[in-house]
Amino acid sequence: MILVPRISLLAILGSATFSFAANVSKTILPDNVVICEPSAGCVSKTLFGRSYKVISTPRFTVMVSVSTEGGYTRADVSVSNNTDMPLSVSPDDFRVEVVTPKPKVLNYIQPKDLNLPPANPAPAAVPPASAPNPGIQSPSPTHQSFVASEPEPPASPLSATSDATPQMTEAQTLYAAEEQKIAQQEASDRAAAEKHLSATSIAPNEVTRGRVYFERDKKSHLVNIVLPIAGVVFEFPYALKH
Repeated sequence: MILVPRISLLAILGSATFSFAANVSKTILPDNVVICEPSAGCVSKTLFGRSYKVISTPRFTVMVSVSTEGGYTRADVSVSNNTDMPLSVSPDDFRVEVVTPKPKVLNYIQPKDLNLPPANPAPAAVPPASAPNPGIQSPSPTHQSFVASEPEPPASPLSATSDATPQMTEAQTLYAAEEQKIAQQEASDRAAAEKHLSATSIAPNEVTRGRVYFERDKKSHLVNIVLPIAGVVFEFPYALKH
């Protein structure tokens, strides 16, 4: 008669312990895992016309923008090395973890294995100028020589003054040079972002950018873009639209 209550009590205690452990596993993360959420300082930023999620730590600044291209999930990734030591990054370590509706892992696809749709076609070439009409007589050599040697009227002092380009001040010259330098850097960054991200070593205070492609699950809804970098795992949650 005493055995049944004891079994019931053990069952209750066991289920409570299991429930507590399940909750702990969901809330307590390893020290090397950083999830992109407001409490972790994750913010949004627009760059090159794309919306990025950004995680900044003392060692790294990691940015991710997710989209679909062809039959793949595409992630535009940027990694900044904020340390004074070289940092190794390899897209082979990256993956997409599907959370809903059915958990699974979508692997990284190497560039040589991609089958992407062709890029936008180049604009049509301008047709060459039409040949001269044989019915129209060209000017005689005498007339051409006369036109070429005909002197131009001298410019008046007023027109010369109005056409002269004003001299830039030293401050304006420095500002223009700085603007040109910024434009060149933006063009270089944009070109780098449009390339495939490859395994590389990032020098101190430098940045690497590029595209990364993964397998695609058309039924996936909630996913995590998982980027292990130098012992730290960065996770970027996304709700995909199909």
